[in-house]
Amino acid sequence: MQAKTHLCERARSWASLRADGELSELESALLDAHLGRCSSCSAFARGTEEIAAALRSARLQRPAPFLVSAQRHGHTGLRALQVAAAVAIVVAAGVIAALSGQPRSADAVKPVAMVAGVDSPDRLRELRRPALIEQGRSIPRNRQLPGEAV
Repeated sequence: MQAKTHLCERARSWASLRADGELSELESALLDAHLGRCSSCSAFARGTEEIAAALRSARLQRPAPFLVSAQRHGHTGLRALQVAAAVAIVVAAGVIAALSGQPRSADAVKPVAMVAGVDSPDRLRELRRPALIEQGRSIPRNRQLPGEAV
């Protein structure tokens, strides 16, 4: 009984694809063979085709327009209060950030070394070798360095 359930699930999936015009010729032939043997899947396929045909023939309906009315009765003062509160919060946050930060001096800036992203791994190895040689390490060109990706 388990095999029939699996076959029926696949046939029902194919029936839905056929209703949308998305079933291959081979899958369509396999579906037809199954529908000839299985009455419940045949009824499902007919229902799927009927629903798809009804949806295709249905007239499209446009949604009702969404109207927004601008009521300004007494809301002007509330809006001004909201804007003033937002500005006060932003200013207070700026003042707190400025007061809590430590003063920066030119001595506190650390140098940063960057490597361009367009360099190949071989080029990066070539750039790294002189530094290792200066440290007294001799590395043959065909040997992989520690930490290097293959």
